[in-house]
Amino acid sequence: MKKKIIMMFQKLPTLPLVFGLFWLVPPLISPTSWPSGEITTPAVAQEAKLTVRGSGLPVPRYVTLKFDEANLRAGPGREYPVLWQYRQAGLPLMVDAEFGIWRKVVDHDGTAGWMHGSVLSLRRMALVQTNMAKIYANPDETSDVVALAERQALMELQSCPKAWCRVASDGVRGWIKRQVVWGILETESLD
Repeated sequence: MKKKIIMMFQKLPTLPLVFGLFWLVPPLISPTSWPSGEITTPAVAQEAKLTVRGSGLPVPRYVTLKFDEANLRAGPGREYPVLWQYRQAGLPLMVDAEFGIWRKVVDHDGTAGWMHGSVLSLRRMALVQTNMAKIYANPDETSDVVALAERQALMELQSCPKAWCRVASDGVRGWIKRQVVWGILETESLD
């Protein structure tokens, strides 16, 4: 019996998490209600975003790396191992949780981990997601193409009112279709 309970707790995705003196995400179901070793949680719990003594800014949101080198860690603290080291300032990341001065971020590939808030900036950048994306003079496909952007090109986001984003990079300014860049929420309007 003891072995079976240990195995069930190993299957729990995030129940319970302890940070300092705070208990977060309390168990939502009891071990006696687990059907045949399968664990399910309510949809509301899966959508909840973690913010404990954070910045007060909305979560999720996009930020960028301030420096050419920044560590992505397994947890919110220097005692956690480094999972990845980023080497490009300006790279957009999505913040999907906060704990004190630490931010849980996700990159364009879906890699997630924790970064210290001091290595992140509120400057808005976008990463081109398609090959040879067209940058237009105006937010209209019939306007002149002023440049082509390669996949994973970094561009400054100047505005994204609707289906188009005004971008700038290396002296080139223009409009790109919102759907081909990563770095802005689907429902977000950036003016």
